[in-house]
Amino acid sequence: MESTNLILLMSLAFGLGMLHALDADHIMAVSGLMVGQQRRRRNFAFCLRWAVGHGLVLVLIGTAIFIFGMHLPDSVSQYAELFVGLILVLLGGVLLLNLYRSRVHLHFHHHDGLPLHAHWHVHEKSGTHSNKNHHHDHAAVFIGVIHGLAGSAPLLVLVPVSSLQSPLYGVIYLLLFSFGVLAAMLLFGGIFGYLQDFMQKQGERAIRVLRLITGSAAIITGVLVIRGVTL
Repeated sequence: MESTNLILLMSLAFGLGMLHALDADHIMAVSGLMVGQQRRRRNFAFCLRWAVGHGLVLVLIGTAIFIFGMHLPDSVSQYAELFVGLILVLLGGVLLLNLYRSRVHLHFHHHDGLPLHAHWHVHEKSGTHSNKNHHHDHAAVFIGVIHGLAGSAPLLVLVPVSSLQSPLYGVIYLLLFSFGVLAAMLLFGGIFGYLQDFMQKQGERAIRVLRLITGSAAIITGVLVIRGVTL
């Protein structure tokens, strides 16, 4: 293979990876994990773990196909995509349930002779935040693995590299594709973090709206994914 064509193909791998990371089901799954986080660094951690899980399974599958001649049954990808849809519905449902259970209401106060005025208050059941983050960390990797098995990922990656003569080039292609996924997902994590910061400055009602939109969109996306598999 000519060096120019090889460079173009590897650049395509990175670009396709970035585009693939922004699929609706990917965005909604990661958003469902990130919404409500107080630190932007946590957003990057979720995105990183999701991308690692996604890339790891692709590299392993691709290596097995190119080097050992193994074949991934189509049913595996279909079942994985169905599972992705169910996960999205579950994530969205949990978000909406937590939103319902958090009792947000107005308290009226007097302060040092000032006129009566209101504050928004949120009352949520106490829990260990660190444990929630720990579970979310594992969930991000697990969902990334399922996404790597599902949908268009095997087609986007394995069809172009099937024409490569060297298995080494195929593995490099997979790695660059996965780095593209990682780059785009980290970029999205940063943007989502800024959005959360902005919404927090607008008050608790804005955060509730963000959670409502994210949860509803996750459920809708999950239902569409499930319908796409079962139809």
